[in-house]
Amino acid sequence: MKTTEKLDIEKKYKSKRLYRAAFKHLILEDLVTGLESMSFIGRKHGLSHQTVHNFRQEALEQLGYFRILNQMKGSNTNKKDTSAVEKENEELKKALELAMLKVSALETLVDVAEDQFNIQIRKKLGAKQSK
Repeated sequence: MKTTEKLDIEKKYKSKRLYRAAFKHLILEDLVTGLESMSFIGRKHGLSHQTVHNFRQEALEQLGYFRILNQMKGSNTNKKDTSAVEKENEELKKALELAMLKVSALETLVDVAEDQFNIQIRKKLGAKQSK
């Protein structure tokens, strides 16, 4: 039997090691601190880089990370929200333009009234009100 065939058979029948949850938790705590790389953590605990990576993936799956990520990628709500916001923005711009036009017209009306009737309609800033 060739050595490559022997290695293939060994890989095929090699059982997957089972690790306790406390041990996985210890590995994940080291990983979360961010002070050490996955490779270093693996060497520190006698594991391969891939095993540490698998622990991390399992933990993320349990937390629902990938489900939420897929929902965020698949949702078109951002496009809908953007178009709704743009539409509302245009409506508000038109309303602002109308309001500014109305203010300008009222100021002109007050100016004309002050000139024609020779009275002061606008209050002076800082003037005290009489009691």
